[in-house]
Amino acid sequence: METVQGIPRHCHCGSNTIVLTSKTRQNPGRKFFRCETSSSQGHLFKWVDEANSEELSLLKDKQVRLDQDLLQLKQELLDMKKDIGEILQILECFRSKV
Repeated sequence: METVQGIPRHCHCGSNTIVLTSKTRQNPGRKFFRCETSSSQGHLFKWVDEANSEELSLLKDKQVRLDQDLLQLKQELLDMKKDIGEILQILECFRSKV
């Protein structure tokens, strides 16, 4: 069974997840995700605080990739503007010769 990173939306069985609160002596009041239809072994169980931490890490990685993509797009835009400027100069030369 694969471990889902971040906040789980579904159990591997396809059921939605629900959030419950632990009533154990070891983890009183700690929230967890669980399979909506089954609490048996093999179905989803994940602590909410751990899922949130993973989700933030995933979002941080995604933000880094988006920042890199944005920088690349900005550079490509500058290159296109330069190319357009050169094309306009060439067109102006043709117009002045006619």
